[in-house]
Amino acid sequence: MEKANDDIVIAIIIASVGAVVLAVFTLLFFLVFVRKKRILNKKKEELTRTYEKLILQTKLEIQEQTLTNISREIHDNIGQVLSFVKLSLGTSAKMKDGDQQEKINESVQLIGTVINDLRDLSKSLSLDRIKKEGLYQAIKDEVERLNRSGIICAHVVLNGHPFQFNVQTDMILYRIFQEIVNNTLKHAESETLTIDLTYSLNLFTLTLEDKGKGFNTVELIKSKGQGLENIKQRAALINAEVAVNSTIGSGCLTSITLKHIQENITSDE
Repeated sequence: MEKANDDIVIAIIIASVGAVVLAVFTLLFFLVFVRKKRILNKKKEELTRTYEKLILQTKLEIQEQTLTNISREIHDNIGQVLSFVKLSLGTSAKMKDGDQQEKINESVQLIGTVINDLRDLSKSLSLDRIKKEGLYQAIKDEVERLNRSGIICAHVVLNGHPFQFNVQTDMILYRIFQEIVNNTLKHAESETLTIDLTYSLNLFTLTLEDKGKGFNTVELIKSKGQGLENIKQRAALINAEVAVNSTIGSGCLTSITLKHIQENITSDE
């Protein structure tokens, strides 16, 4: 009888110890889970802040680059046209009536062109145009501006039916486009630039190709050039891939590829 009581006591002790161990294990598991969850939430918050910061930076850089382009165009194009109109109207006073009217008509046409150019420039200042028109139309507008400026001969090739991404994706792709164009104008010494946009169900590709002096891509990657790093960093935000192919004397081809694009497409709400 006494042995049976001892066995019961031992069993109670073992059960109690087991319960305590289980409770401690459960508590530790809960604490580890809470800690990991806090770390995960903190990382998510940091990623969100980083994403929002880069989106804001992208907006500001688009506006800064656009203002630089507009300043150049006003100086090189609109300013020259208005100076010509001023000179033309100034000399028309000494002309005969027929020649005078012809000069005035010519000046009126030039002023009309300047007004249209200024209207186009004012539209390009607004980031809302990217949201309203989409990437393809925004790039087309920029190509038209480039061709008007005479800096380079650019043209757009469209494959597939263009659709709009969400506004963040469109802005990032447009900023990447701006950076590549800017690098081409600064360094490529190319007379032409071809921009190719290919839209398909699960793949989007933006390609820019010039026929300039080219460069050694291996050396560029080793040097970790800031321009290329900026492009790659932005592309990573939208899960896009960047490929740069160039050789000295053979121009440069840069492609941005975006796969699994359904989550980046604007809804029909």
